[in-house]
Amino acid sequence: MSIFEGFGIQDVLDILIIAVLLYQSYALLRGTRAWNVLRGLLAVAGLWFLAGQFGLQATKWLFDAIAPAGFVAVVVVFQPELRAVLERVGRGRMQRAISADPVTEIMAAVRELASQRKGALVAIERRTPLKEYADRGVIIGAPVSAALLQTIFASTGPLHDGAVVVKEDLVTHAGVVLPLSDKHEGWSVKHGTRHRAALGLSELSDALVVVVSEERGTVSIAQDGVLTTDIAPAEVLKALREAYSS
Repeated sequence: MSIFEGFGIQDVLDILIIAVLLYQSYALLRGTRAWNVLRGLLAVAGLWFLAGQFGLQATKWLFDAIAPAGFVAVVVVFQPELRAVLERVGRGRMQRAISADPVTEIMAAVRELASQRKGALVAIERRTPLKEYADRGVIIGAPVSAALLQTIFASTGPLHDGAVVVKEDLVTHAGVVLPLSDKHEGWSVKHGTRHRAALGLSELSDALVVVVSEERGTVSIAQDGVLTTDIAPAEVLKALREAYSS
């Protein structure tokens, strides 16, 4: 008997609907802290399945007992994401403009801001989601451009004192307050709040953070809990390219 016997248009539609729902859920959760929680839940579910397959009665009983409460916990944990996906379904997906090379745009802005001695703080998201910190700022949602970054940091408005968060080719938020580092060893008085914030975020994530000093017009970068100060433009460009290539 053919495996496709009795396979009709309803089955095709059924598969397509499920595939779209799974993809949209993945796209929605991928850039949030909930994505890491979901991966943990999938690992627990896999362990539950193996316990049933190999007859591990005590382990299976434990999972069976906590499953109802676990379902409620999942709803609570994913409540913001569930609300967001319903809002997205209601308003439809919007296409965004495609920006130029983000590395080129960021580098151009850093050069100009440094020459003008305008302080700046740019956090580039990599594998670790920065939504937890970005949500403290103002949503921008615009393609990366040197003009946009210069406008934010060269102005006297409320956004120039905080950080800008860049995800891929998009400036997601501005005016973001980053966690400050508690490091004191080797710290210099010439490093202000921007440098401490850059180092603080790099200690908690794998983000690359670029700092432009307002007092000296120099550029520093923070990555993997290390602050490298007063570096040459070529080194900044190299760090940006490595961040976007990984």
